[in-house]
Amino acid sequence: MALDDSAGGIQLTKGLSVGDSSSDETHQSAPKPLTSLRPRFNRLWSRRFVTLADQGMSSVSNVLAVVLVARVLSAANFGRFVLGYTMLTLILGLSRSYFGTRVSLATSQDEARDVTRKLIGAIALTAPVMIGAVIGISAIATGGQSMGILCIVAIATPIVCVQDIIRFGSAAAGKPSAALISDGLWVVVMALPFILRIRLSPASALALWTFAAVLALVVIMAIFRETPSLRPSLGELRRRDHVSESVTFGTVVATVGSLWVLLIVSRVIGPTAAGSLRGAATAMGPVNVLIAWIGVGLTPALMRRQRSKDLAFCGATAAMLAIVVFGWGGVLLLLPHRAGVAAFGKSWTGIRSVLPWTVSEYASLCIAAAAIMGLKVRRRARKLIWQRAAAGVVTIVGGTVVALVFRHAWPVAVTFSAAAFVSGVVAWAQLRGDRAAERYVPKRLYVGRRTVWRLGA
Repeated sequence: MALDDSAGGIQLTKGLSVGDSSSDETHQSAPKPLTSLRPRFNRLWSRRFVTLADQGMSSVSNVLAVVLVARVLSAANFGRFVLGYTMLTLILGLSRSYFGTRVSLATSQDEARDVTRKLIGAIALTAPVMIGAVIGISAIATGGQSMGILCIVAIATPIVCVQDIIRFGSAAAGKPSAALISDGLWVVVMALPFILRIRLSPASALALWTFAAVLALVVIMAIFRETPSLRPSLGELRRRDHVSESVTFGTVVATVGSLWVLLIVSRVIGPTAAGSLRGAATAMGPVNVLIAWIGVGLTPALMRRQRSKDLAFCGATAAMLAIVVFGWGGVLLLLPHRAGVAAFGKSWTGIRSVLPWTVSEYASLCIAAAAIMGLKVRRRARKLIWQRAAAGVVTIVGGTVVALVFRHAWPVAVTFSAAAFVSGVVAWAQLRGDRAAERYVPKRLYVGRRTVWRLGA
């Protein structure tokens, strides 16, 4: 990261601006005292927490969308909507992994804006593929019923993906408030029927959800002020990025592995057991916000530091998130039975039986995510693949065997926890063993007559 205003860092000059012809002594001037860095440090961390708030808003908008539609659709139509919405979230996850990783690994704010502008166009170019995938797969799963609902979800998919990539770009470019305003407006629009106690028709509910998505996109594009062009977007779409591909591979393996094991559990043990495992994961929803925050808010910050600081930064992140996980897990585990039933209904007994293992699973996932962040900024694509492959083998093979042998939900939860533990152990072993990247030292560059300090590789 260049330590000046344009790159989100700190300008270390002797008071001369670009183009000042006073003296060449600026080239040799020493940096200002470190006491002058404190205001900038505070601003940087305030941006991180704005990004965290935005991530929370984004999650709330997703929950409100599902709840709003669930209130007005019949059980059968809501089930078909969920199938389409599941495809939307799957494509959104792949977009975050493949495109969002590129934005978060930008080495400066200017580069982040440039990459985001190209990726907006790249996602727009792939919109027909996204729409076709959602309609085609969902139609097969539903037998071609409720095509109107599926078409609305399909059309919304590229809109949601474009808004999401600009969220990444605004955070990496030092303007997370743009994303917070956009997602906050989305939440307000979706919350209006609940606040005003308006019961919408199914068509009105879907129209409101689509309108909120379009409005959020328009607002964030107006604030971000980047217009894509076709040729650069085509070039970005064709460009190979091994780190993004590795992260996308990890997302696919994790998603397929979890779905496969839940399918086996549902067939062998019963839907109740699968619901208990899924319900326990849903109860840990706030932790998912923190894990997503690592990619959106913390990865750009780490990318623009010295590589020798990676271990300390990742270690502090892992410790902070683990404390939050165990704190939230303790709240859930100590929740009175009546409160648990009020929140989760009759499923609470089954959820409570697997919850201790789910808490340990999410603690390991957070610790692993912190190390994965270090591997990403060091661009260790092959190590990322091996790390995810190891965890995937434990999940798929172990989960299948345990479900077939024990025929209870809690041993499967233990397997999920073990897979997350393996993921964390492998990721940290890889990060601690990677000493080559730590040899990079700060480099002093000159932009015009301004002294700029660039950190890291």
